[in-house]
Amino acid sequence: MLAEDIPDLDFHFSQIWLSAFVNDLQKTVGRNYKKVLAIYHGDDLKFYYGSKDSDDFARHILSLIVADPAFGEKINQEIRHYSVKLKKAAASLNPAGLASLSNKKLVSLYLELDKLHTTLYSWGWLPNAVDMFHENFTGYLRNELAKLVKANKISEVLVALSSSPKKSVIDEEQDSFLNLVKLKQAGKDKFFESALKRHTAKYFYLKHLWLGKDGVYDEKYYLSEIKSFIASGQKAVEFIKYKEKQRRLILKKRSAFIKKFKIKGKLLKIFNIYAEFSVTKAFRRDAQLLWAYKMDFFFAELSRRLRLPLRQCRFILPTEIVAALRKGKIDKSKAAEVKARSKACVYYGEKNVEVVEIGAAVKRWEKRVTQEVNIDLQEIKGQPACLGRATGIVRIVNSPAEMKKLKAGDILVSIATNPDIVPAMKIAGAIVTEQGGITSHAAIVSRELNIPCIIGTKIATQVLKDGDLVEVDAEKGVVMIIKKKK
Repeated sequence: MLAEDIPDLDFHFSQIWLSAFVNDLQKTVGRNYKKVLAIYHGDDLKFYYGSKDSDDFARHILSLIVADPAFGEKINQEIRHYSVKLKKAAASLNPAGLASLSNKKLVSLYLELDKLHTTLYSWGWLPNAVDMFHENFTGYLRNELAKLVKANKISEVLVALSSSPKKSVIDEEQDSFLNLVKLKQAGKDKFFESALKRHTAKYFYLKHLWLGKDGVYDEKYYLSEIKSFIASGQKAVEFIKYKEKQRRLILKKRSAFIKKFKIKGKLLKIFNIYAEFSVTKAFRRDAQLLWAYKMDFFFAELSRRLRLPLRQCRFILPTEIVAALRKGKIDKSKAAEVKARSKACVYYGEKNVEVVEIGAAVKRWEKRVTQEVNIDLQEIKGQPACLGRATGIVRIVNSPAEMKKLKAGDILVSIATNPDIVPAMKIAGAIVTEQGGITSHAAIVSRELNIPCIIGTKIATQVLKDGDLVEVDAEKGVVMIIKKKK
């Protein structure tokens, strides 16, 4: 089963969680995935599970949460705890400090970060695992609502109940940006300058994602965004009020549904866990983005010491990094293998087994996992994440470079949205993704912006193409193709 198709994701970062999937999840939920497979072409990754294995794993997590909601609450607590620890540990990485360390101390620092990140993943992956691939958690809650709510109201109630009273870091960043615009429009330049510096220092790394191909945000970028916002004719004060009103309305609706349908006790706790997953997922991701930015310094230092191109250093396994640093060099044969990995490779893992293959093996594995997709479909289905309807032109946007083709009102279609394409999401008529559940990034942002959104279609970017005219019905979770671009 294809789990995720992720562009621009380096081997080193993915190895941390791929290894955790088959070795470390048992520490938190008592079992691992049996096997995992990943195929890389450069920095583009597709990874796979056994379909039954993935479903069984999700059912297992769900059974633990349903049996004891305190465990679900612990998942959210531990994600926050280890995210803070990872962010604090990563913040200490800087070029001068790393250069001053001996190889032995650099190994110790690296192993400490690797262990911490692995522990975070043993908790942080659970909200994804329980719902992302087979909609187990969502399906369970839909079934519970079906006992209380009319069929045509289930999606509306579920979306409201999946909205957490707690703000996510995504929402906090947007609030901070709007406050900058508010200060600028009010002519409070003295306060604006210091607020701009604080905002940039706090959020600059969000653009970096995993490889840093597009650099980071700087004051010049935010000034440009502020200028664009003002040029649109909007008033920040009014938009802030609108956002807060929308937030109050959804939370008021949430409270009303809880009261109306008498959702209480254990079931209410489970809904609260479900809603908070969206907040803690974003919290975990925020910490990992700072880690990814800071690890650039580590790989630059590793590149210098091993005399290996920086990009190739990202394709060395942790055990190989440790061995090379302890030895003070990397063997020529291993260096040649790493160079080949950076072009294309396969990663296979099961408990206590880790294999990386190159060359002809890549094509052999690809033949075994190739899936046929019917691209002549007239409609595709997914899960409603924010209700509403919209008709517009499709624009496939998976990276910041692709945002420029999207105009206001267009339908943004993506494999999975990231923080770096939020500017495009803000002007989209609707959002459609292949991956993610109702607590995913796309779902969170769409609800905050009140934009119709359908997630988890699995095939959206393969069936839909730039220029197609579509109707998005996020009440039913259906995207209807009105006219294909010739």
